[in-house]
Amino acid sequence: MNAKLGGIPWAVDNLPFMDKPTMIGGLDVFHATNLGKKSVLALSASMNNSATTYWSTSVVQDDVGQEASNSLCTGMSNACEAFKRSNGNYPAQIIFYRDGVGEGQVEGLCRAEINQIKQALSGLGLSSTTLMYINTSKRVNTRLFAGDPGRFQNPLPGTVVDSAITDKDIYEFYLVSVAAKQGMTTPTRYTVVYDSIGASPHLIESLTYKLCFTYYNVSGAIKEPSVVRYAHRLAALVGERGGRGHDPPQPHAGFEQKDPALYFI
Repeated sequence: MNAKLGGIPWAVDNLPFMDKPTMIGGLDVFHATNLGKKSVLALSASMNNSATTYWSTSVVQDDVGQEASNSLCTGMSNACEAFKRSNGNYPAQIIFYRDGVGEGQVEGLCRAEINQIKQALSGLGLSSTTLMYINTSKRVNTRLFAGDPGRFQNPLPGTVVDSAITDKDIYEFYLVSVAAKQGMTTPTRYTVVYDSIGASPHLIESLTYKLCFTYYNVSGAIKEPSVVRYAHRLAALVGERGGRGHDPPQPHAGFEQKDPALYFI
């Protein structure tokens, strides 16, 4: 009820590297739509350092099944402008979570999106704004176990593995953010594709875990950072209901929303 009335039931406390204006962004693309199977891109971005207020936008992409987000440059420019309206200045650093990109698509999709984000920052004259781009993958075959041999059990929520089983040439980590009520826990894999912020992996892992608790439709944690879930829900909402019995919705500049839970029905 607190969230529905515009309150803030909980927030992310500032970590040491977040002592400057920080935007946390999330992007997802939805394919199975009622708009002739066109793709819907949804972008959400936090408007404060505690990740409690969000701005969002969605765009219906013309190409069938298109995953690459050609509209990301415009969306990020609008998000930065919204951040300035809320805070009086542009973000000094951006931490961007991307959902829905398979391991084999990282080079083809993520690199192009990083270039679009850089282009947006350059167009606003934000040459000093630093960026971290993290690919989020929930569909992994890796399984983590705790306990002694012969008496294995699920690892506790908050368990992070960033060595031994990770690729030595890739900046990545596995995070278990949710306790399994039945069966086996599946971790989420986070791959840092680009990083000009330079914060320690421990701080990024802590931030990612905390963001899993700020999805206001759930009282506990979810499997991915809340900003990614907000983008996913918005894309699904536009894709499944936006064109039912009507003309396809037109791309819009987004809206500022103090209570992200009110996005959804």
